[in-house]
Amino acid sequence: MTDLLTRPRSLTPPPVQAPRRPLWLTCAAAGALAAGGVLVGCLALALVGWFSSEAGAFGDTRDALRVGAGGWLMAHGSGLRLGQTSVGILPLGLTALCAYVTFRLGRAATRGREGDDLRTTALGALVLASVYTLVATLTAVAATTPSAAFSPGRSLLGALLLSLTAGGAGVLGGTTAGRALLGRVPGPATAILRTALAVSCAVLLAGAVLVATALLLDLGAAATVLSRLHADTAGGALATLLVAAFAPNAVLMGGAYLLGPGFAVGTGTIVSSTSVVLGPVPAFPLLAALPPDGPTPGWLVWLVGVPVLLAAVAAALVVRGALGRPDAGYQAALLRGLAGGALAGLVCTVLVWSAGGAVGPGRMADVGASTMQMLASAPAGLALGAAVGAVLRTGWSRYRQRRAAATVPAPGGQSADADSTESAESAESAEDTVIL
Repeated sequence: MTDLLTRPRSLTPPPVQAPRRPLWLTCAAAGALAAGGVLVGCLALALVGWFSSEAGAFGDTRDALRVGAGGWLMAHGSGLRLGQTSVGILPLGLTALCAYVTFRLGRAATRGREGDDLRTTALGALVLASVYTLVATLTAVAATTPSAAFSPGRSLLGALLLSLTAGGAGVLGGTTAGRALLGRVPGPATAILRTALAVSCAVLLAGAVLVATALLLDLGAAATVLSRLHADTAGGALATLLVAAFAPNAVLMGGAYLLGPGFAVGTGTIVSSTSVVLGPVPAFPLLAALPPDGPTPGWLVWLVGVPVLLAAVAAALVVRGALGRPDAGYQAALLRGLAGGALAGLVCTVLVWSAGGAVGPGRMADVGASTMQMLASAPAGLALGAAVGAVLRTGWSRYRQRRAAATVPAPGGQSADADSTESAESAESAEDTVIL
């Protein structure tokens, strides 16, 4: 009877899972696609511009392709040498696009993968960066001519840095081992990084607002520059894309203006809140935001305090969050604010440095802000603002906690205010001991 009631076993074999591709192979495809995708887009835009210029009357398709490849290479810091003239400025808008595409494809290469260890993840990130760098180096060699030379060495270093940073972050963030590694970062270090990121974004936002306001106040000059180019619809679209490619450079110069050092648009020039000395500038729409020559109004000096104020607000918002822990001690908040603000100042200095470079011969070989002046002003000012904001927010949070506890009767006959004060003091001392 037992045998008759027993269900027969299924004769259908279990489904066979297809073998999973190695991580290094998917990362290699992601590196090739990240480099080739944006490069092909630049080549296509160059061909459209060549055809739109009197149906391609100037040069041939190979020249147009070299222009597109050159723009992509300059986004990686390859530079361009035209005879005795050097052009070294980076179109940071295009650089940011390359970094974003590389990050997303690095994350896509690890989608749905579980169980890869840290060594396999690191190998995948290295393979992605190697393939990307190989494409950039070969492109620099192929695009170089006797009259226009791109540096293969600088292309290699720039592409390696971009792909290893952006692509490596995507690969690490998409694997279990990478997320576990990021989860081992100590809480205080994470809070410092969050503060630095918030303060840096606040300074960049202030620079963008400054540049946009200056352009709106002198919109007629920008329109005049565009009209003098005598561009048709396609030429106007390409000019708009060129402006978008260099818009982050203008934003970073606006940040240098607010931080105090200002910037130069040619040798012997200065644009700051205290003085403006300019000569002839190229006919580029973004340069319409430059202030006129001569003395500046006295109230512009107070703009130097805007980054400090924004750093205080950004640090206060980070303290309010879970990682900042409003119940932490004053000393911990002070140290986190100082470290996060100083790190943000270093980040802003590196970004401003990358936004400058030579844009032509003669006096136009010096465009950008002074790195030493940025190092002398940005970390100190932002650290001061972030420390003040973190301490004030911590004090306000602790005050509100005590007020809320004072309204609740405590058991055992002791006031809730005393209990909350003791617990806050013990938490502060414990946190300070951990930090120190």
